[in-house]
This record gives sequence, structure tokens and C-alpha cells, in this order.
Amino acid sequence: MENIIYFNKHLRDLDEAVRQRLGIRGRRAVDLAMMGLPIVPGFIIDSILTQKLPQVNLKEILKTHIGELEKETKKKFGDSEKPLMLKVVLSSDLNVPHFPSIHNIGMNGVTVKAFGKFTGEEFAYGEYLFLLRNLAAKIFDVDEKEMKKIEGKLPKKAQISDIQKAIEMYQKLFGDKFSEDVYDQLGLILKGASSRYCDSPIDVDNSLSLMVQAMVYGNFGRNSYAGNYQTRNIVTGDPEIQGEFLQNEFDIETGKARDIRNIEKKYYDHFTEIARKVEANFKEIRDIKFTIEEGDFWLVEQKEVDEKSTQAQIKALLDLTKKKVVSETYTIERIKPNQLNELLHPIIDPGTIKGIKNIKGGIAGSTGAAIGRVFFSTPKLLEEYRRAIMKGEDTNLILVMPASFAEDVKAIEVAQGVITCEGGFSSHAPVVARSLGKVAMVQPDMKIRGTGFTLGGKTVREGDYVSISVPYYEAPIIFMGKVGLIQPDFKSNGLFEFLDLVEKYIGEFNVRANGDQPRDALVAKDFKAKGIGLCRTEHMFFNEKRIMKFREMIISETEEERRRALKVLLPMQRSDFYDLFKIMEGLPVTIRLLDAPLHEFLPRSEESMELFIRYMQSRSQSVRPTEIRMRCDELSEMNPMLGHRGCRVGVTYPEIYEMQCRAIFEAACMLRKEGIRVKPEIMIPIVMSKEEIKFIKNGKKIEGKEVKGIRDIKNEVVEEYGIEDLEYEVGTMIELPAAALGAGEIAQYAEFFSFGTNDLTQTTYGLSRDDSNSFFPTYSLFDLMKFNLFKYLGEEVKELIGVAALRGRLSRPDIKMGLCGEHGANPDNIQFCMEAGLNYVSCSPYAIPLAKLGIAQININNMQKQEE
Repeated sequence: MENIIYFNKHLRDLDEAVRQRLGIRGRRAVDLAMMGLPIVPGFIIDSILTQKLPQVNLKEILKTHIGELEKETKKKFGDSEKPLMLKVVLSSDLNVPHFPSIHNIGMNGVTVKAFGKFTGEEFAYGEYLFLLRNLAAKIFDVDEKEMKKIEGKLPKKAQISDIQKAIEMYQKLFGDKFSEDVYDQLGLILKGASSRYCDSPIDVDNSLSLMVQAMVYGNFGRNSYAGNYQTRNIVTGDPEIQGEFLQNEFDIETGKARDIRNIEKKYYDHFTEIARKVEANFKEIRDIKFTIEEGDFWLVEQKEVDEKSTQAQIKALLDLTKKKVVSETYTIERIKPNQLNELLHPIIDPGTIKGIKNIKGGIAGSTGAAIGRVFFSTPKLLEEYRRAIMKGEDTNLILVMPASFAEDVKAIEVAQGVITCEGGFSSHAPVVARSLGKVAMVQPDMKIRGTGFTLGGKTVREGDYVSISVPYYEAPIIFMGKVGLIQPDFKSNGLFEFLDLVEKYIGEFNVRANGDQPRDALVAKDFKAKGIGLCRTEHMFFNEKRIMKFREMIISETEEERRRALKVLLPMQRSDFYDLFKIMEGLPVTIRLLDAPLHEFLPRSEESMELFIRYMQSRSQSVRPTEIRMRCDELSEMNPMLGHRGCRVGVTYPEIYEMQCRAIFEAACMLRKEGIRVKPEIMIPIVMSKEEIKFIKNGKKIEGKEVKGIRDIKNEVVEEYGIEDLEYEVGTMIELPAAALGAGEIAQYAEFFSFGTNDLTQTTYGLSRDDSNSFFPTYSLFDLMKFNLFKYLGEEVKELIGVAALRGRLSRPDIKMGLCGEHGANPDNIQFCMEAGLNYVSCSPYAIPLAKLGIAQININNMQKQEE
């Protein structure tokens, strides 16, 4: 009958239309069969016939196919010597972990005794009862109370006579719906399954089919085994098979399982051979269930492995690529960019979390995992860090604060992670953590009181250990204690090898790194970044050896005092730029001149203020604390994000930008003398008009006062160092709507644009990235905001970028353009950037692989469309 498909290892050339009518579980079986592997034989009633089954006379049809099963298994259905048992598995297109099934069909008063000769009477009667229990629950829809009446009185160590009584009670309850005639029994079960499950939630699009398969048992004697294994290690990706087995036992979940490596070598070698064939056929890691019954080798089923790590998936794909089983593009397309986070950051060791209270929830800021003792302020954490180093104690610390600010960067830098209770994905702590490769999360439910926090009814005190897990794909978790970590190894986990493949499909549009420190540049180079797209120079001043001098410069009341402080800072800045240029040899390095509001560098806590006062008094004993406090207060602003920052500082205090530009050019000249090519790009932030960039680039003389432009500073330095000339560019960040709309005029003076989408999003929508999380959930609840605008570019921001790109290119056809906000690593945003004509995106170093994979996948998709 064409609607019943018999399968065994000889099955070949099954029509795809027929295969599609077998449901997921059925397709898994026939796929193994068509590979010529020793699948336990059976037959599948397809979805068309299953719908009509209650009206079909099944007995003769069943006898034909069961006859074939009897030949292959050397057993007989209903036999009094060696009975064949069957199972029925429901199979539809609904992807569920376990499909409903009925086992041990063929049990009756005669066969249960014959079966017991092989497995023991107690097991045999237990399986008979298992059959009837499943019929009651899954086919006949018997009320749980009725079932409890039958089995509720069974003692924990039931005797065979107890089980027999329960069997009799079930048979009496079923009446003529159950038969001792094994063919009638199977027929009633099949028709009952069709009646119960057709048009049920499991029957997606009338796809329900019924699979009848022989049962084989791993407890038929010493030469019998049962178990399952994966085609390779699902955590490390190593090609050795991984799994468990039982010897002369039936249930892998309740028996005493042993490692698959301890099974007889002939079986292990056979499993390995099958594993390689199965991986090549399905092009992925699979889980295989097997039974060896009296030496006869059978595969029961195979399925996907949902719990495999990204590392394992990538290593399997790379192996298949080397064997030319799959193409390079196939391998690249199979990995989602966000999956790479698993390979880039530490993860919690699942074997170490048992018994440790954990609270799930919050906002992922920077992915990874971290363990450490908690401290609630930057000074306290830094003090503990220094103390721990001196005494050789644990330096793993976690910073916990309501929110972080510029002066907390140094604490985030030495800490393993940071937890805040205010802000969101694009607030200060997550942004800094991503740039430093640290772990960060926001937990709004956390209540900080003094030197402790409360969460989920548990209080954590300063110095206590916590562990945080921040995956990309689900909510972060705080463990209230110390757990274990698994550290990433880029050379062994397949990431570098995978990125080598990805690199072949990058094309002209590429990725740069946001990096302020040499370590950022080194990571960026490892990940093949095409330069530094954003160096935030303000981060460089938070070094302990610099911050006091920088603060001294800020509160100076005269240009002469500021220049004295800047003269001390100049060699430090030059050293910073020298290191970055040298590491990124020949690649562009975009240095953003000072952007942060000056008051952000001033002390925010009383402890920090006291340290600063002591420093200032060491410089001049006549300085009074009240004067210092008053001067700091004078520099504070009501709305600093839109206040005295960026190029506005460069206009009011041009000596600051002069020092930075001199440091850039001096570092470049030093390297030129060493024979190293450098490509500095000087970026002017928060520009709103062409007049600002013209002023800073070209300088100005007015009423006896001269402000040096970048060009003038370059000419001075080149002459001092005896260099013929120096290649450099001046550009601007487009981060205000006014700048986007005026891009045509700005491009007359800017040789490149970098779209700062964090600030452009804030100024376009009037949103604060640090505060918007307080109302985002409600907006999402009422569908007022479809997504987080600090993760995905909003349509209005896209329009501004598109307008700016077009107008900028009309003024300067060869202008370079990039995007350097936190949006840069998101593939959805990258697609837009490519379509808008930008040249690159720039993102935190550890997001470079994600961005590169996104670009490669877009390019592959475009290639495939062109070939169609």
C-alpha cells in the first residue's frame, strides 16, 4: 500500500514528497535507513492514511509488514517462545523534544511469560503494566483519579502478583478497547491514536503520521547493551564520540550508565564509523540511540543535539568543510553572529553551580561570565585590588554601583565585571565594559544600601563572592556565591580558523575597532580589524598617574596654568598614540579628540574629593579645600550631554586640542623615523556646523589672539622632527541632527564622517540612554516601541544617516564614512550601513567577529541572489 512505507537498512530512493508526509520522527528513521545503517526496522503510516485510519480494515495490511519485521528480528508477533514487541510513535511536523509513544505492544498473558524468560518476570510484567498505563493516559484519556485507584495501592517494591492485579484492573477498565489478540491490539491502538490526535495541537497542518517499529532490548543477556551517544563532544567539539551505555540493562536514565569509551573496542569503533557517516549526511552533530540485543547491532533513532555548544558546532562544520562535505559558504551561513559570544568570553562551568542560589533577570550589558568579591565604590575596589596584589590574594573583584561614571573607568578596568541597577544596554557601565572586554549587566531589582545589596530576598555584603553569567541569547544570571569558569581559547576553540573562512567573504566594506589601549589594538589585530575606528581619548586620562594632573588642568583659571599641566600630559598622550599606531601599522587609526564634559573628570565622591584636595595641596600649600570644592562646583552642568563638551571645549580651551594634536603628530613622526607607516585620522566630536570644524582644522587670528589649527600644529611638528610631510586626515563625528542635515557643508572641511549613533539616537528621539530603561518596559508592553533604539537603528536615525551620506558625498565624492556607535556589530544595522554607502563599522574589539560574520553572510546572500 503506497501510504505505508516500510523501512530498514535496504531502503533507497524514497520520493521526497512521500518523505514529507512522515513527520519529523518518521523522517529521522527513514533518513538513517536510506544511509544503509542498521536501523531497527518498522513501517510508517503516512499523514494521508492516518487521517482515515478509523475507517480502514488494518489487520491484513499489518500482517504483511509485520511478517517482514519477524524475518529481520528473528522473533514472532504474539509468539509463545520469542515474541516480537512493537512500539507506536506519533510523528508530525511539530518539533517537540519527545514524541508521544506506546511501547511493548504485543503483550498478553502468553507473551509476557515468554518475554520474561529473556528479561526476568518482574521486568516483563512491569513492561506490560507500562503499556497499559500509557494506553490509559495517551490513547484512552482515562482520568488520573481512575489510574490512581488502580496503581495507587501498589507498594514501592511491588511483587509480580501486585502488578498482575493492576494489569487485570486496567483490562477490565478498557473493556473491548483492548485485546489479547496482538493484531487486534495493535489495530485498536493505531485507530485510537488517530482518533485522539488527528486535529489535535500536535497535528500541525494535518501532518500526523504513525510509526510502528520493532522493539529491541539491551537486557537480553550479557551480550546485550543499550545507550546513546553524540557524534562528537558537544562541549569541546573534539571528534571523539561522547555518550553512555548500559550492559544487560534496559533504561539508560535509571540504570548504572558507563562512559561509552569503556564499551568493547569493536563496538566503539563501529559507533565511531557510524558517527562520521551520520555527521557527513546531516552536516551537523547528531545524537544516536542504539541497542545491541544478543550481539545483534541496532540503531533505534537519531536526532538533533540542541544543547551543543557553538564551539562544537563550529568545529564540526570546519571538519566537514575540510572534507569538502560542505562548502565554505554553508559553514559561514550556519552560525548566527551572536553565537560567537560563546567563544569570545568565559562561561559558567555548569558542573559547579549545584546548590548555589541564583537569580535570573535584568539586562545584558556585556556578555561573558565573571566571579569575584563585590565592592561598592571605585576607591574601595581599587584599594582592595592593590591590597590583594601585595598579599598575593584573590584579585577577582566585581564593581557594584547604582550607575557608573567617567571616574569609575579605572575600577571597571581592573574588575572582572560590573553590576549596576540603573541604565540599560547603552549606559555608561556596559559601554565601557564592552570596550574593555569586561562583563556587565543591569539588574533593576537590585537594592543597594550602603555596602551591601539585596536581591531575591538574599543580602550580599561587601567582600562576599558573587558570580555573574551574561549570555547574549537570554537573561543574565547572578549566582550568590563562587562557581567555576570555563575560559575561552581562541586558538583551540575554532574561532580563528572560522574567522579565516569568514575573511574570504568580507569584500570592501569592513570592520574597525573601538579601542583606547594597546590591549584593545592587539585584540583588534588578532580579529583582523581594518584599523581603529574610534579611540576615545578621554578614557586615557583616567590612569591613576594622569587623573590628578588632568583635574588640575581642568580647574586651572588661566591659560598659562592649563598649558603647564598639559605640558606634563603631552608625553603621556604621545606614548598612548605611539603604541596604537605601532600596533596598527599601516592601518588607519581614528583618534577622537576630547569629547566628555570636563566636569565628568572631577571627583564625584567625598573620598575622591579628599584625595584630589590632598594632591592639590601637595602642589601648593596655599590652596584651600573650599576653593577647590567651589571651582569644581562652578564647572558642573545641568545637562552636560548637550553642554560644554566635544569641539566646544576645543573652541573655549584650544590648548587642550593643541596638546592632543601635537601628541598625535609627534608619535606619527617618531614612527616614520623608524620606518613604520602610520595613518592618523583626527576626529572632531559634537560638531553642529561647518564653522566649528573649519575653526579647529584651520585655526583663526582675531583681535591679536591666535588659535592654532590642526594644520598649523602638524606643520610645526613635521619641521621639528625633520620629516618631509605626514599623511593624515581630519574628519568629524555626525552625532547631532543639525550635523546630519548640514553634512554637505561640513564635508567641505571633513575628509571623513563617523556616525556616532549613540548620541545621534539620543538627540534624534530626546532619549537618555542612561535613563530610558525606566519606561522602555511599559512602552514595549503597549507596543509603543518595537525594539530598543540603542541596539537597533530607528528609521528616523537611518534617514538622517542616509541624508548625511548623500549630501556629504555630493560635496566630497571620495569621503570615507563609517559608523562607530554601539549599533556597529548588529547585522541588521550593518545591512543598512552597506546599503547607505558607508565604508565600515567600528565596534568594541570583542564584537569584531560578530560584525565580520554579519558582513560575510550579507555578501554571501547577495552573491546567491545574483546567481539565481
